Amino acid sequence: MKTIKNIIFDLGGVILNLDVPKTISELQTIGIDNIVNKTGHHYEYSFFYDFEIGKISKEEFLEALFKLSSKAPNHEAIKVAWNAMILDMPKARIAFIESLKGKYNLYLLSNTNAIHQKHFLDEFETANGYKFNNLFTKAYYSHEVKIRKPDAGIFNFLLKDSNLKPEESIFIDDSIDNIKAAENLGIQTFHVKDYNLLSDFASQVL
Repeated sequence: MKTIKNIIFDLGGVILNLDVPKTISELQTIGIDNIVNKTGHHYEYSFFYDFEIGKISKEEFLEALFKLSSKAPNHEAIKVAWNAMILDMPKARIAFIESLKGKYNLYLLSNTNAIHQKHFLDEFETANGYKFNNLFTKAYYSHEVKIRKPDAGIFNFLLKDSNLKPEESIFIDDSIDNIKAAENLGIQTFHVKDYNLLSDFASQVL
């Protein structure tokens, strides 16, 4: 393991607890079915990914879901169902990140969308009294950067934008596809499994 100066965190599955089946279930209650493929890991419709890279607006996304529904829910009901997957950010994880400030340059690199982003940012500030992005030197969100992981472009953008050397950086993510994409660019990686960030990353890497 080479010297680490920069730590790049994923969000969902690393810092933020997610329950994607909860959103799928809530969407079904308002007549929106079959949004994921048989593996359960990929959306059936490209507009989900278009929303994640800022290619379509929040209103266009909600309208696309509305057109899939058999019950004609309003946009607010769809938004509530879409946000159902977002759970909590455990205090211990936040304290762990805070403990790294001053020792490392900290970054966030997240595939997300405008609706989810507003929800978790508002929830965090209400719970903690300060802005979530203040935990990091800089936060990079796919819908703002217009690229999503595992596209190499988003990693290259972050490295260039923040003037980081890949060999001095470590990327933490729960997706093996994203991990492999980072490794291909010479970035050190740590694959999170079952939210093991605190117990394993600290003991094995730092």
